[in-house]
Amino acid sequence: MLYSSILNNVKDQRHARHDSSIASYGTSNNLRITKESQESMHRSFLFEESASESSVELDTSPMDIGVVPQTPQITGSAPSPFVMSERGATFDELVDRLLAQPASKADSKFSAIFLALYRKFAAPSRLLETIVERFDAFENDGGAHMMKAVNQLRHLAILEQWVGQYPGDFAFPRTKQRMVAFIARIAQSRIFTVAANEISSNLDLVLEDDDTNWCYSDKDRDANIENRTSTGSNSSTLVDHTSFSFMDQLSGTTLADDKSTSTTIGADTIKFSSGSSTTSSQIMLNTEAAQRAAQTLQPTPRHMLAKDQWRQLDEQPDDMVARELTRMDWIMFSSIRPRDLVRHVSSSEKAKCKNLVNVNRMIEHFNYIASWVKNYVLFRDKPKHRALMLEKLMRIARKLRELNNYNALGAIIAGIKSSCVQRLAATRELIPPNMGKDWARLELLMGSTRSHAAYRLAWENSSTERIPYLPLHLRDLASAQQGNATFVGDEKDGRVNWKKFEVMGEVVVSMQRAQGMPYRGLGGSRGEAHIKELVLDVKLKDEDVSSSLLDD
Repeated sequence: MLYSSILNNVKDQRHARHDSSIASYGTSNNLRITKESQESMHRSFLFEESASESSVELDTSPMDIGVVPQTPQITGSAPSPFVMSERGATFDELVDRLLAQPASKADSKFSAIFLALYRKFAAPSRLLETIVERFDAFENDGGAHMMKAVNQLRHLAILEQWVGQYPGDFAFPRTKQRMVAFIARIAQSRIFTVAANEISSNLDLVLEDDDTNWCYSDKDRDANIENRTSTGSNSSTLVDHTSFSFMDQLSGTTLADDKSTSTTIGADTIKFSSGSSTTSSQIMLNTEAAQRAAQTLQPTPRHMLAKDQWRQLDEQPDDMVARELTRMDWIMFSSIRPRDLVRHVSSSEKAKCKNLVNVNRMIEHFNYIASWVKNYVLFRDKPKHRALMLEKLMRIARKLRELNNYNALGAIIAGIKSSCVQRLAATRELIPPNMGKDWARLELLMGSTRSHAAYRLAWENSSTERIPYLPLHLRDLASAQQGNATFVGDEKDGRVNWKKFEVMGEVVVSMQRAQGMPYRGLGGSRGEAHIKELVLDVKLKDEDVSSSLLDD
């Protein structure tokens, strides 16, 4: 089992933490996984602490991550002036908020959340059409010329952010052409030249990927429009819209051919994006590089664990081992695109998405590290040797905490809290008291008390490099996804249950921010090769080890 789906049995906690930015969830000693996601996956070693607030109680029950059918309570104050009604919000209302000047902290995060998740209820061409209509409406409103330009530049900044972060949304051929036509039109205005060049440089990265045909896609939307047209409907498509009148002049033009507006522009007095296109491009390139590097981090069991490897690990400096574990985790985390996490908790979409291999790889690595911890502790028979390795791993866990690598920290805690290690009473008696106290603090940090309140607080207040405790964030996404409808009432009414997407968006945006702060000094591209071998090249025994080998 692995932790790839989310909790089925969630107990209500009387003292559950209610966060303004995320749903409040109960805890459970057992996480369950669906049969379909169980195939070809091995046993999970994800464990949680008991929900008791008065003591650090070790929980030895394995947890998989299944789907939570219950509807979580979603809290949070509605931002002003856009109040999200209980009746939901229409698509036009959401786009108005997307394009408006931010008036609060919630508004400042709205664009990132909306662009990440709008595909759950609208196709890219519909959003592009709506933004262009809003852009053109300023030409006829009779307002001051400067105010028109400021508002239109804000619209173009949203477009630049959208293309830079989600180029796959523009990979459908007609959508590419429509965007090129619009950019060619605005490039004729001197005020918009910088904006046009910024967006055009991002269009060079447009390739078909998992985003292109995900959920509400342009392929399906165009097919529906063509069906309505063939049955006599007068509905027009975006390609016929007057905003895209340059389409005839651009017939036969491809993005690769359009070099006239692909110049990279730096800071400008208009301050359209302050070079954000370079940032967006670099993020995409970094993700692709991380995906290639992550493929080299698959376990390759070449030899059985022996005393030589055991001694070599014991002799390695704690901080060096922690840095190498963090390097591997960072590569895997960087290879995940935020929308992949949303797709991962939607079981109906898993089979269609190639990039979910990056999420699954990090999940499998979490389980592998937990198993690796258990194997190194149990390898030696005598309690004094086991205590040496157990203390070693506890010290490594402390270094991981200092590096804000919550994922590897959680994996080590999961391995040490497994039933086969917990039963080593004689070994634990040999652990120094000060080490035991420090370990208890780490368990409290990662424990499930009050809906993981300690970890959530630490995560939110980690301002430097950090790697998330992925199981919990996947659980939050799954709870919001499975426990809340996308639309309020009938889908035909078009009223979006935006409170659901606010919860999901908080997770997605926090992942994006973490990926935007890379670690430094973790050992280069190869890292500490010898430590990597001690981690990935040994053959591990599964959990079903003879009980005669487990007891002290």
